[in-house]
Amino acid sequence: MAALAESAVHSDRRFGSLERAGLAIILAASAFLNIWNLPANGWANAYYSAAVQAGLHDPVSFFFGSSDWGNAISVDKPPLSLWLIGLSVRVFGLNSWGLLLPQALLGVATTALVFVMGRRYLSPVAGLVGAAVFATTPIVVLMSRYNNPDPLMMFLLLLALAGALRAVDTGRARWAVAVGVALGLAILTKQLQALLVAPALATVLIAGAWGRAREMLRLATSAALPFVVTAASWFAIVELTPKDQRPYMGGSTTNSAIELTFGYNGMQRIVSQDDPVAMLIPSQYRDVASDAGFLRLINANYAQEAAWLLPAACAGVILLALAIRRVQGRIAQLFAAAAGVWLITAFATLSFMGDQIHTYYTASLGVPIALVVGAAVHILVAQDHKPLIRVIAGLGVLATALTSAGILLSVALWPRWLAWLVLGSGLAASIVTLVKPPWKSVDRLAACLAALSLLAAPLATSFVNAVTPHQGSNPLSGGVTAREGSISRFLADVGRGDPRWARDIAMGADPSENLVQTLKNSSESCRWAAATLPSQSAAKLQLATGRPVMAVGGFSAVDPWPTLDVFKAWVADGKICYFIDDPSMDTALLHDSPARQVTGWVRSVYSGTDVGDIRVYRLS
Repeated sequence: MAALAESAVHSDRRFGSLERAGLAIILAASAFLNIWNLPANGWANAYYSAAVQAGLHDPVSFFFGSSDWGNAISVDKPPLSLWLIGLSVRVFGLNSWGLLLPQALLGVATTALVFVMGRRYLSPVAGLVGAAVFATTPIVVLMSRYNNPDPLMMFLLLLALAGALRAVDTGRARWAVAVGVALGLAILTKQLQALLVAPALATVLIAGAWGRAREMLRLATSAALPFVVTAASWFAIVELTPKDQRPYMGGSTTNSAIELTFGYNGMQRIVSQDDPVAMLIPSQYRDVASDAGFLRLINANYAQEAAWLLPAACAGVILLALAIRRVQGRIAQLFAAAAGVWLITAFATLSFMGDQIHTYYTASLGVPIALVVGAAVHILVAQDHKPLIRVIAGLGVLATALTSAGILLSVALWPRWLAWLVLGSGLAASIVTLVKPPWKSVDRLAACLAALSLLAAPLATSFVNAVTPHQGSNPLSGGVTAREGSISRFLADVGRGDPRWARDIAMGADPSENLVQTLKNSSESCRWAAATLPSQSAAKLQLATGRPVMAVGGFSAVDPWPTLDVFKAWVADGKICYFIDDPSMDTALLHDSPARQVTGWVRSVYSGTDVGDIRVYRLS
């Protein structure tokens, strides 16, 4: 992997002063957006922060990604991202810097790698434009300031593509091995979402060795075997470990990491299914029909994340399809083709997958949009004398300006003049782009206006992401939209505790000082200082007290663990000191679920004490 990163940085072309200055500005902007004001996010996604905390206390918790070091239940993702953050907190401590700095640096590193690949295979212009687009994409900035697994996954997938191109370029199997390792590590980061890049990798490896069956087989085998070994290693250990010696696999129904991969984090995400907890969301925030379709990613729920440059990227795909044969160099053609295939795959998957889609899934678009837009600008610069190229590029700029202006006007956060500035500059740039002007200076002016039109709105939204604190399981870019039933409006209400059960699931309840002190003073003989639900509330309580807190039922309190009999046995053995009961969660508990059974049993057997708006039951 180190060799792959080192090779990606190498280039035969010398850096010019303007190129060095441009790259320095882009990387500095990326670092500023990702790192400045980082502590404002606090624990960010406390669900993952608590798992990192657990890993500090116990190697079993660290390896399996347990949400507590009593090892009751794990988080619902493989632990590779948690391992990386865990190493950071050992250096910087369990705080915002320790948790989030690795994510921020991964965002900067991915920006640099986008530049390196665009420059190596196309031109400095392609590298600089791609890097600027990636660094200013709001969802990229948001995830680079957060402790979700997405920053590591984006970097690994781009690294895999770099390895595939090097494998075809050099014919050396070691680069194909690097592809398999990088993709396998991406599986250990976010499971099947990593396969969004697989069609692009296949395009490179198959087309690159087309007509040479033996070389194609050699490269494919060299990539496939390390991929299987790397991706399957952790899952095999989980499945072979006795279940009473590891935490329950959170998110699964059968305590299986394999079932978690292909079920909850696999087909259940792709195929539309009724989520019983989501059905409890107030009707004004729940559309009767699914929003899946070609326009999903530009609707009020997702547009602020990554839709700003989608029209430009779509125009870029058309440009690549029309002009790819005129791109100089076989590997450069493969790079451009892979970028287009990756974008189409990610766009189609996100647009038509089921309704269990989170807004931050759009981070999967960040890298391919950047690569495609960079490649499209390269084609425009190299072939600007062709009328068809200029027409497609001009229409792409205009469509992007219209989209950006529409998004800006739909968000109360922005002054209306910003939308008209973006639209006006985009209109002027598109007019000049459509017809080649007689003077180069006019072309340069069009380029400046196009850059203003394309980057002003996402850059402004990214800046808002940097200055606004974000916490919980579903952070959103930008401001609240005007649409009454949008996710941003729903989460704004949730942040205010309306409805409270949704606040507890999405963000967690902030524990009172009295409750924190009660648990801090609990007996050290207890394996868990407390048990409660859901996971975000358990995580915040654990982080505040420094004592292990069991999340009954996992993330949304729907996992079938612990069962009532197991919970009773743990209580009888004195392993749980307290049960923290928030009656508002009754609304979200499924009928006859273990979480409901445990809650009902505790209420019927023990006498509780009110601490603020919750009830505390002493079990041991």
